[in-house]
Amino acid sequence: MQVEHVGKNIEVTDFIKAYAEHKLERLKHYLKDLDVTPDAVRVRIVYDFEKHRHRNRVDIDVYLNTPGGGVIHAWEESNDLYSAIDFVIDEVERQLVRLKQRRIEAARREARLEKMKEHTVQESSIERPLIVVEPLPSEKPMTVEDARLLLEETGAFFLPFINSETGEVNVIYRKKAGNYGLITPRA
Repeated sequence: MQVEHVGKNIEVTDFIKAYAEHKLERLKHYLKDLDVTPDAVRVRIVYDFEKHRHRNRVDIDVYLNTPGGGVIHAWEESNDLYSAIDFVIDEVERQLVRLKQRRIEAARREARLEKMKEHTVQESSIERPLIVVEPLPSEKPMTVEDARLLLEETGAFFLPFINSETGEVNVIYRKKAGNYGLITPRA
């Protein structure tokens, strides 16, 4: 991890640099989770002391030099420089966690899309069932009562037949309660 320290209105001592770099070690764990090597990361820390407010401001820019890279920026202010460093490192840590979650969600979304594409390819390769035209079991017209008797003899659940009274195709079927139903075309 390449770290650049810049001071504005403040002298950046070796102790400040060492403190900040020690705190940056926490980020290596998150960078490893993002598949980013520490060598591919450049960090710029700007320390600023505002004289009129007696406040210390610390800005951190983390440049991820990877294909999915980007820049993480955070800043904090405090009366104590070391507190500002702690707070800004905490903020960078939160942003790295969010970045990791966004990448995980993007990978899940991509996997779902890939699975859907795969599923549609499989569906298109599946042969559709053919519709087989079968003749009526009895070509001669019969009464509803004759159709019921034939249904009982065959043990089938339904029987299409030509109604001798109307000349139309009807369907008689067996109901769960033991009764029979009759389906006729609408008049």
